[in-house]
Amino acid sequence: MDFPFPCPTCGKAICRRAYTMSLALGYAEEQYCLSCLAKMHGYDLESMYDFIYGYVQGRDCFKKEWVKMKDKSECPLPDLCVINKCFSKTES
Repeated sequence: MDFPFPCPTCGKAICRRAYTMSLALGYAEEQYCLSCLAKMHGYDLESMYDFIYGYVQGRDCFKKEWVKMKDKSECPLPDLCVINKCFSKTES
């Protein structure tokens, strides 16, 4: 899969981490940007991130994909996402 790719709902870029969040939420056919995931589940951006982050980190299948995105410079939407929160924790 080539990242980023466009969200089917809004066209914003989907990074590797938003892709992983989408899969963790059960969206196997189409994946969504964090903003659209938040709207679909009735959360604001940061709350959506917090909601799914713990789940992703607790599942090796999702966590191994999550850690492939190693640097803030890989974020396609640094001004529209939760980049500081997303890269504030050290994943192992």
